Amino acid sequence: MTAAQALALTLACEVPLILWLTARLPHLSRTRVALVAATASCVTHPLAWRSALALTPDMYRTGLWLIEAIVVVIEALWYLLWLRPGWRRAATWSLAANASSATLGMLAWKLI
Repeated sequence: MTAAQALALTLACEVPLILWLTARLPHLSRTRVALVAATASCVTHPLAWRSALALTPDMYRTGLWLIEAIVVVIEALWYLLWLRPGWRRAATWSLAANASSATLGMLAWKLI
């Protein structure tokens, strides 16, 4: 899988999930939510991808968890800054989105 394919998979997974998670918050524009979610992934994904490529086989499992944890925090802060949902919601959205895309990415990696 290339970096572009992985980013496309991430966006296809995370943006609709964030839109679904925020659907009951009428004060948030759907367009704004989609743009914020897409931007969060576009900012963090290349950094996470390059970091994962730098891991040695011995470090891979632990390193990948650490990278994902950092991405969750960064994206939660991004949601907090741009959507103002409160820390708990922002963290929940980020964790759900990144857990789903990471899982899907690992499954795709095994299948390709």
